[in-house]
Amino acid sequence: MTREFAFPGTRARYAPDRVIDIEHIALAIEVDPAKRAVAGTATLRGMVIAPQTKTVELDAVELTIDKVAANGKPATFRHDGKKLRVELPSPLATGAELTLAIDYKGAPRRGLYFVGPDEGYPDKPSQVWTQGQDEDSRYWFPCFDAPIEKATSEVTVTVPANLFALSNGVLVSDKTSGNKRTLHWRLDVPHSCYLVTLAVGDFGTIETTWRDTPVVYYVERGREAEAERTLERTPQMLELFSNKFGVPYPYPRYAQVFVADFIFGGMENTSATTLTDTVLIDERAAIDYDIDALVAHELAHQWFGDLVTCRDWGEGWLNEGFATYAEYIWREHHEGRDAADLELEEWADSYFGEDANRYRRTIATKLFDEPIDIFDHHLYEKGGRVLHMLRHVLGDELFFKSLAHYLGKHRHGLVESRDLARAFEDVTGKVVDWFFSQWVIDGAGHPELDVSMRFDPDTSIATITIEQTQKVEGRTPLFRLPTKMRFRIGDKPDDVDVPIEIVEQKQVFHIKLEGEPTQAIFDPGRVLLAARRIDKPESVWVAELAGATLALDRAAAAQALAKRGGPNAEQALSAALEKDKFWAVRGTAAQGLGMLRTETARDRLVRRLKVEVNPRARRSIARALGEFVHDQAAAAALASVVEKGDASYFVEAEACLALGRTRASRASELLRHAATRESFTDVIRQHAYRGLAE
Repeated sequence: MTREFAFPGTRARYAPDRVIDIEHIALAIEVDPAKRAVAGTATLRGMVIAPQTKTVELDAVELTIDKVAANGKPATFRHDGKKLRVELPSPLATGAELTLAIDYKGAPRRGLYFVGPDEGYPDKPSQVWTQGQDEDSRYWFPCFDAPIEKATSEVTVTVPANLFALSNGVLVSDKTSGNKRTLHWRLDVPHSCYLVTLAVGDFGTIETTWRDTPVVYYVERGREAEAERTLERTPQMLELFSNKFGVPYPYPRYAQVFVADFIFGGMENTSATTLTDTVLIDERAAIDYDIDALVAHELAHQWFGDLVTCRDWGEGWLNEGFATYAEYIWREHHEGRDAADLELEEWADSYFGEDANRYRRTIATKLFDEPIDIFDHHLYEKGGRVLHMLRHVLGDELFFKSLAHYLGKHRHGLVESRDLARAFEDVTGKVVDWFFSQWVIDGAGHPELDVSMRFDPDTSIATITIEQTQKVEGRTPLFRLPTKMRFRIGDKPDDVDVPIEIVEQKQVFHIKLEGEPTQAIFDPGRVLLAARRIDKPESVWVAELAGATLALDRAAAAQALAKRGGPNAEQALSAALEKDKFWAVRGTAAQGLGMLRTETARDRLVRRLKVEVNPRARRSIARALGEFVHDQAAAAALASVVEKGDASYFVEAEACLALGRTRASRASELLRHAATRESFTDVIRQHAYRGLAE
């Protein structure tokens, strides 16, 4: 049941006040992996903002502060374990320069992480890495730990001589003396503290370039081939995003480093992304799996998040929504719109689930307890879907031209949602306040639409009735929804698109056509982030499954027919299983046949499992056969895959789970044996155990 996102009494969180503008951060530190400790000096140089500044407050959590100097003179300080308050030797006027040098040490429990072999994992590599987002850089160096403060940075770090250390920017020097190695990294582009990075380990290196910019991958030695396979399309992404965003990649180098036990999938540290090593892909996994979405997401942050940064975490969607949508932009470029549209549906499902089962909130919000609370499906997936809708409202040319203007205008700066809205208005002349109000700033939730379609052959008029059925209460509004109807007339091959705009709770559209439509698709490509119930004749669904232009619309027809059931639905689904050109539609048709649970549907699935060449479609067929409980033919087909294996880990894994669901007599024996097989992320073992639990 949905609840309010913020609990009663939650106070609004705004960006903190600043008395100085920190322009440069220089860390000179030594990292001791054996002691899990860090020690050194943090030097912060900046300019005074507030008049007659006497005290500077910084974040320094659970660090020991040994001494502080202000402009070279000893300064008194107070440290309560969280805040470091430095008393300046004398008040400073606005515009005065101030350099604070802070000697400190600590054994961080957050922010800077130490990993290494232990009794359970004796082969785990010894590594040290950081994770500053949201407000954890304060655990490993004193800083003003909020996005609003952006500064250039340099990290001079000493580590054991057998290890390498990576940080932001370019490597200025690398010197070894005895059993210690000191590396000096520098980034001359301002960025927020949470993006300052450090990764220490015995890394193998893969080097390539993009437009003469070094592109480097770091990974545990011996796993270089996996890293290269996993990241091989990075230069193509750099080229695509530089062109699409209208701003070339803005840093002198791009590195990606894989580390053990990373607490997220990836982190977009400026010019040096950190990735979990659990996503390293072996040759067999690469048959039907990639992490392009993750790679594209973190790379896009170099523009959206690093170059242009949300002013405070309540505007975090400006970082994460764009990075999420970049996944779509990459997939659309690399595999085509049909493949990219699948991600849109996955995002919608994630957001709808959170909205229905947890809470409903505005995308931009000041009401939260901790910043990590808002890094949810509203921020990522709903944010990405909102940008997709805006792209379709404006059109590709104006949308991407507006992004280039936004990035150029706010380069190295801080932004709020209204800055993005103004950028679109500057370029297009269109006032999009209504859009940002209902989707981002003021409105929460999404439209729920009942759509019915009828055609009068005497007048050649199609009548489309659309009703918004969501409860208009709290922050959930009545939505304004520009979209279109797509018709196919008779046996003509061309789509006829008719723009419509929904602005009322219930609207009826009368559309004059040249003849009876065989297809009548509301919101082709399912651009609107909306729950929908569509009522139209079965014959129209059948025609759309057979011939709609977009795969997502064919898949929607397959799902509708599966719910209807009956011989016409089975025939249409069977034809799509055999003939559709896109693997995901064949997979959806397979799922539909599984829902019908007829013998003829089962026989078609069994036959198709043997000849389907696309492994992702084979996964769906195997999953569908799991619907046939206590069915010997379905179980035998699945048992064959489990016994003999499949070129794809994931097909084999899906067959294990589906076999368990059939509850066949031999399932237990076969699944116990399958559970002994090694596979990428243990996917076969996991599914075998899940099958045994059925």
